[in-house]
Amino acid sequence: MRLLLQTGIALGLFTFSLSAASSTIQLASLETLGELSLEDLMDIEVVSASRRAEPLQDTAAAVFVLDAEDIRRSGVRTLAEALRLVPGLQVARVDSHSWAVTARGFNSTLADKLEVLMDGRSLYTPLFSGVFWYTQDTVMRDIERIEVIRGPGAALWGANAVNGVVNIVTRSAKDTLGGWVAAGGGGNYRGYTEARYGDEFAGDGFYRVYAKSQWHSEQQAASGGDSGDEWVHRQAGFRTDNKLSDALRLTVQGDAYRGHVAVPTGGKQEYHRGENLIMRLSQQHAGTANSEYQLVYDRSAFNNRLNFSEQRRLLDFEVKHNRQIGQRQELVIGGGFRFSRDHIGDVNPFLTDFSPRKREDETYDLFIQDQINFLNKRLRLTLGAKLEHNDYSGDEFQPSIRARYKINPDSTVWAAWSRAVRIPNRLDQDVSFSGGFFGGDRSFHSEELTALEAGYRQQLSGSLSIDIAGFYNEYEELRGLTDDLTNPQTPPPILIDNIGSARSHGVELTARWRARANIELLTSYRYFDLDASTPPGSLDQSIADADANDPSHQLKTRLDWDINDRWSLFLAARWIGPLDDQNVDAYAAIDMNVMWRINDQLEASVRVSNLNDDAHAEFGGGVEIRRSVQAQLSWMF
Repeated sequence: MRLLLQTGIALGLFTFSLSAASSTIQLASLETLGELSLEDLMDIEVVSASRRAEPLQDTAAAVFVLDAEDIRRSGVRTLAEALRLVPGLQVARVDSHSWAVTARGFNSTLADKLEVLMDGRSLYTPLFSGVFWYTQDTVMRDIERIEVIRGPGAALWGANAVNGVVNIVTRSAKDTLGGWVAAGGGGNYRGYTEARYGDEFAGDGFYRVYAKSQWHSEQQAASGGDSGDEWVHRQAGFRTDNKLSDALRLTVQGDAYRGHVAVPTGGKQEYHRGENLIMRLSQQHAGTANSEYQLVYDRSAFNNRLNFSEQRRLLDFEVKHNRQIGQRQELVIGGGFRFSRDHIGDVNPFLTDFSPRKREDETYDLFIQDQINFLNKRLRLTLGAKLEHNDYSGDEFQPSIRARYKINPDSTVWAAWSRAVRIPNRLDQDVSFSGGFFGGDRSFHSEELTALEAGYRQQLSGSLSIDIAGFYNEYEELRGLTDDLTNPQTPPPILIDNIGSARSHGVELTARWRARANIELLTSYRYFDLDASTPPGSLDQSIADADANDPSHQLKTRLDWDINDRWSLFLAARWIGPLDDQNVDAYAAIDMNVMWRINDQLEASVRVSNLNDDAHAEFGGGVEIRRSVQAQLSWMF
C-alpha cells in the first residue's frame, strides 16, 4: 500500500509538472485523447446492457467501455491483459499462459460466472463454464471496444452471465483498410509477429485478413528458477462486411489457431487448436425497427497430455429484433438454439475420467426486454427476462428489473434487481477423479444468484466525471462436496453437491479527469466482501477454502499523456490486496508503455510490465510473474 501511495504522489507531481509545461505540448494527429471530450465519452453507445445501442450515460448497469485507443496506447497484447485496465474486474496472472478473471467474486482458473463474447460468439466452454484465455485471441489493434458489465446480465445474455458480461467488439473491415505489420519481443515474449491487410472488393464490400504468431517465455517458480511453462500460439483469420442492399448488411468472419504449452511435470506438451466461423445478417426495417440473424460454428480441441483430452463441435443460432413502440417504448425480443457435441478422451482415466465419453447437448432460449420511458424520457424502466431450456438442469427463468432516472443532463441514478443462474457442466456432473474417489453427480443443479444493485454517474465538469456502483448478492446452491476431501469422514465416493451459499457486497468507484486536452487520469477503487458457508453438519471444506480468492481492496490508476506529436506515455499502477485462500500477499505493480511515432508509417514502442518489482505471485500455484521489457516496431502501409 505504501508503494502505491508513493506512486500516486509521483503521478500527481508528474501531472502538475505537465500542466506547467502545457504551453509547449502539441496534440498528436486524429488518434489522440483530445478527439473525444468527457461528454463525448459518456455518449458512446454500448449494446451489452440492453442488446440495443444506447449512450453509456443512460445505462442502468455498472458498465465500462475500454476503447481502441486505450488498448493501443497501453501496449497490451492479450485479452486478459486488456481486462486489467477495466475498473472493478479482478484479473490475476497464474502462470505464463493461465489467467484467473472474474467480476464480483469467485475467482479461479476455472472461474465460471462471467460470460465473455467476441463479436457475438460466446467464448465460454461447456466443459467448465469458463474461458481458456490463452486460446482466445485476435489482432488487438482491430478491437473497436470492450464493453464490460459488472453484475448479472442473464436476462439478455443467458445462463453463466452471473457476475458479469465481457463483450469484445472488433472493427468493421471498412475501418481497417491498408496494411499493417508488427514484430517485437523481449521479457514475456521470445518473439511475436503479426500482419493484417484490408481492402475493398467489387460492389459495396470490404475485407481484411490477418495472421499472427507468438512465442511466450516461461515465468519464475516460487522455489527459484524457471517455471518451465513457455507456450506458442499461432492464429489467422478474416472478416468481410458487405452491403447487400440499402436494408441488408452481411458480415462473415472466422479464425483458425494452433498452439502448444510446455507442461513442467511429465515433460510433455499440451496442444490446442480450433476454428470458428460467424455469419451475421442485419436488416433495417421501416422506421427504427431492425433485426439481426447470427449463426456461429465453433470447433476446438486440446490435449493436456496428463489426464484427458477434449474435442468439441458447437453450433449456435440467434435471432434478435428491435422495435420502437410509440414514443415511449423500445422492445427487444429474440431467441436462440445451441447444439454442442464433445468427445473427452482418456489420456489417464485413473486421474480424470468422464462418463459418458461422448455427449450431445441442446439449449433453447427466448428473451424479451421492454424499455418504457416516463417524464419526457428522464425516467426509464427496463423489464427483461430470459427463459432457457438446457439438458443439464432443464428450464431456467432469469428475470431483471432496472430503473434509470436522469436528475439532469449530467447526472444519472439507477437501480436493478436480477436473478441469474450458472447451469451445470461436464465438470459438475460427468467427471470422476482418482479412480472414482470423488467426482461429479448427475443430480447437481444450477447455482443461483439474486442481486441488488444501484449506481450514480455524474459529469462534474467538462474535465471530471465519476461513476459509483454498489451491490448486494445472495448465492444459493453453490458447488461444494459431500465430505472433506483432505480428511474424509465417510466412505468414497465424495460427490460434488449443491451444498453452499454465500453473501457478498461491495462498492466500485471510478473517476476520470481530463487534466489537459492531451492528459487523462483514471482512478478506480473497489471494496469487496464475500462470506460463503455450508449448512450445519456439513463436512465440506472446499467452499470455506475458496471464499477469499478475491481481494477485499483493489486500487487502480492510470495516466495517458500525448507528450507531443511524436511521443506518448501510458502509465498504469495497481495495488491488489491479499488473497488469503491462495496464500498470496498484497502487491503493487506498475506498467508503462512509451510510443514513438517515427513518421506517418513507422511506429516504435517499449512496454515494461512490473516496472517496480522483479517478480511476485498474483494467484496460487507456485509461480511468480516476472518483470518484462518488450519492444515493438510496426509499419502501416
